[in-house]
Amino acid sequence: MAYVESRCADGVLTITFNRPEVHNAFNDAFGDELHEVLEDARRRTDAKVVILRGEGKSFCAGRDFREMGERPPGVSHHEFMIAGQQKIKMMLDMGKPMIAALKGAAYGGGAEYALVCDFRIAAPTTRISLPEVNYGLAVDQGGSALAASLIGPARTKWMLMTGDPVDAETALAWGLVDFIVPLEELDSHVEALARKIASKPNQAMMAAKNLVDELWSDGVRAAIRRELQQQLALFASEDFEALREARRAAKAAKAAVG
Repeated sequence: MAYVESRCADGVLTITFNRPEVHNAFNDAFGDELHEVLEDARRRTDAKVVILRGEGKSFCAGRDFREMGERPPGVSHHEFMIAGQQKIKMMLDMGKPMIAALKGAAYGGGAEYALVCDFRIAAPTTRISLPEVNYGLAVDQGGSALAASLIGPARTKWMLMTGDPVDAETALAWGLVDFIVPLEELDSHVEALARKIASKPNQAMMAAKNLVDELWSDGVRAAIRRELQQQLALFASEDFEALREARRAAKAAKAAVG
């Protein structure tokens, strides 16, 4: 079973995160598949608009916390993070509008995947969080600039410093999402919007997107570079090491009982 699936119809390419049993939290295999799907989406001339959605109850819960800070043999933190950031850069360079269909958890990297989209349509169940501080870490895929461009510096710092989730109504009031629709109407609403945009003259539609993107995209790219350096320092911190060892111990204890 694929962790990331895609289909294209009527000019709309839909990317579905498919680990519903863990709220679409991503692991290394998920990340590899997403990279391939995003590259395919970027190249396809029959795809005018891209939808990101999650199977099951949630959009994407971010990095699987059971693998937080764990790396494949021979892969450094720096190499791992560069590969992770590449996916956000691919979304920035997609060259076509992206719409996020949000429900349930949109946490960590999952929240950043949503924030980089052009539009965010949310179900009432949506919760958006940048919880990295709870793991002794910080955002590392442009989340600081992406959030600040939507909700301002103070609310962004609140999200980064507390790690607390923002519910759908608060997200709408702040400007973190654009619309709230009933959960049972979420996919059809997003698909209708995507088809409407895809039906417009493509050059004019892309000119409109690019005019606005140029106001903030350079700031996001600069933030990605800054976040890389900040995160590398945090990976070496005592707080992170202590929290990671505690997770490893809990995982070992659970395995022993099981």
